[in-house]
This record gives sequence, structure tokens and C-alpha cells, in this order.
Amino acid sequence: MQPEQLELFEITPDYRDHKKYREGIFKTKAQIKAELLELGRDRIYHVLSFGGGTQSAHLLEQHFQGLIHYDYIIFSDTGAEPQFIHEQVAWWQRRQQACGNTTPFIITHHSSMERGLEEMLMRYIHTDYQRFQMPVYCSTMDPVTGEIKAAGMMPRQCTVDFKIVPVKQAARRAVLELHGLGYRQQMPDNIGFIIDIGFSYDEIRRINTSQSPQFKYVRLAYPLVEQNETTAGSIRFLEDNRFPTRRSRCYLCPFNCDGARDIGMDWDEIIEAEPLSFLKACYFDQALRKVQRTGSKIMKSIPFLHYSRRPLDEVYAAEHERISAVHGAELNRWVSGWEAAIQKKWNPDELLIRA
Repeated sequence: MQPEQLELFEITPDYRDHKKYREGIFKTKAQIKAELLELGRDRIYHVLSFGGGTQSAHLLEQHFQGLIHYDYIIFSDTGAEPQFIHEQVAWWQRRQQACGNTTPFIITHHSSMERGLEEMLMRYIHTDYQRFQMPVYCSTMDPVTGEIKAAGMMPRQCTVDFKIVPVKQAARRAVLELHGLGYRQQMPDNIGFIIDIGFSYDEIRRINTSQSPQFKYVRLAYPLVEQNETTAGSIRFLEDNRFPTRRSRCYLCPFNCDGARDIGMDWDEIIEAEPLSFLKACYFDQALRKVQRTGSKIMKSIPFLHYSRRPLDEVYAAEHERISAVHGAELNRWVSGWEAAIQKKWNPDELLIRA
């Protein structure tokens, strides 16, 4: 039964009834800990992957209240969060100090693309880099009739590559350093990690494994699922305590919605709170289709950031015109700065496209 059906019939969700638990894809922290101990990894470090939004903030507050233990709190900067998410992260750091909590709070980023998703997209647009790591909406064109039809979405790889993997790497570095070891040295055989991810019960579909593909001694846990907690429940918890409730996502996230599809993450919030970021999103939306039309990319579908599969600056035409009049020159400086940075770092012979 789907989460919407559970809500419709007012049935309390229970992860133990879910197929992913019955098939062993989702495991409880107790099960994960038992597995690590059986492997001789009896020094287990507990890590919170803090996203700066709602669900992981719920877990963070549980930690401050002494309900969950963490050895490290790690926030991975994707390089494309709205400024209000960075402000929210800073709020929680102040909250930690006020609580007298001294758990190390680490901020990290992607290992090779330090400037995150913006760098990945600029690299994709301006060089021969082929790996695309965002879940854009796609359309296809019939080569005979020219008819354009809605297709599916690209895989959602950005969360793993720009959030979860950097958290694993940062946790590994911190513990190796704690034990007097270098980053390239082997992790001692008795050490294991349990990294908590803030997916809620209604996001259980996003859980694919409890075993890290990168590191054999790292396991992933989902305490909110184990608590049968929903996204709405976490938001209510934050509201009841007068904590920040902005949803964590990137300013160009294709899961931003509007109107009837409102899920607390919408384009209107980006437009009003960060107009320049909205122009950046429109730039990427246009540039991705422009480079796709060159035929130089593996991706053959036509990409869109808006779920309607229409250009973002067309969906919000009036807003785009108004904001461009104010921030257009700033956007051009931002694009030029990125073009220079991409040429310097990735050294393409020539930029594939220009704005």
C-alpha cells in the first residue's frame, strides 16, 4: 500500500510490513550493528548526514536531546543550495552551541568538483564531460514526424554523489586522523560506521541498500523510517518547537513544484527569495538543451528542469523578464566567471557552447 493510501485510510505505517524491509533492503540500526559486530568491527562510529532541511534536522534535534548518539555531524555542501539553506545550517550550529553539544560538525563537499553541482553542470555544458548527475525531465522527438513526446526522468544520482558519498569520505578522513592514520591508509579491521540518512517513511522508495558500495565497513541507516515517521510529521515537530522548516534542495532542483503540486519545495520560493538563483536555473535549463542539440552528448533526450517539460523562463515568463531587468548583468558576470574557471581547471580546447 502506497503512503497516500495509508493516509487516506488513516492506517499507521509500519516499516516491518514494507516490501523493502521484508526483502532485507531496509534494515534497522540494531540489525546493522549486529552485522558489523559479527564481522569483528566492534568500534562503531555513528554519523549523521545532515542535509540542512527538515528530516535530518529532526534527527539532529533528537541528538541534542540525547535520544540518538552521533560521533560526527556532517553537512555536504552541494554548491547549489539556496542561501536560506546555508542560513538554516548556521542556525542549527548556533542551536548546537546553545545546547552545549560538542559533537564535531563538519562541512564538506564533492572530492574532485569542489564547487559542486554548478561545477558539474558547467563542466558538462562546456567540455566533453559526459556524466550527468541530475534527475531532469526528458522528452523525445520522433525523427520522422518531429513530434515531441514526454519521456521519463534521468536517474537521481545527485543525492548520492554530492551529499552521501562526500559524507562517507569526510567521516572516513576524520576517523583515520583520530587514529593517527593518513587518508590513503587502510581502515583498521575493528572499525565500522553507521551513517544515518534523513529519509522518512514516505521516501522509503529511495532506499536501495544498507551497505555502502564504496566502503565495506560503512552501513547506511534510516532512523525516521524505523520510527515510521513521515516528512509531514518531521515538519510538524519542527513547527511545534518553532524551529526552521525550509526544505533542503538545490535552487535548480527539478523536484521544485508549484500550484497543486506544492510539497513545500517550489519555484515561487526561489523566485522570491533568490531571484539571481532563479536566473541561474533558467540559464542551466536553456544551456542543457542547447548542448544536447549539438549531438556531442550521450544523453539523447531533451532535458527540462520544470515538470511540465517547458522552458523554465517560459513557464515563469513575467517573473523572468522582471528579474532579468534587475539581475541580468550580474548573471552574465557569473557565466563569464564560470567559463574562465572551467577553462582553467578542466582545460578544454575550446568551450563547446557560449551563452
